[in-house]
Amino acid sequence: MAGEKQTVEIELNNDHVTFMRIMKDDYNIPTESKVMRIIIDYLQENNDVHDTVFKQTRCLRCE
Repeated sequence: MAGEKQTVEIELNNDHVTFMRIMKDDYNIPTESKVMRIIIDYLQENNDVHDTVFKQTRCLRCE
């Protein structure tokens, strides 16, 4: 494990957890925590996608 890590608590819906587990298994990633670090690393390195990811309001569970 490169670098010092901190533990944070986050709330996820069941479909979030399912997605993380599928990515973990499909790409042979050791843990769900690593999946999240990969996603965050990608966002940190690709500023050009920030508006696409964060500006649009999404609600997959709204009616």
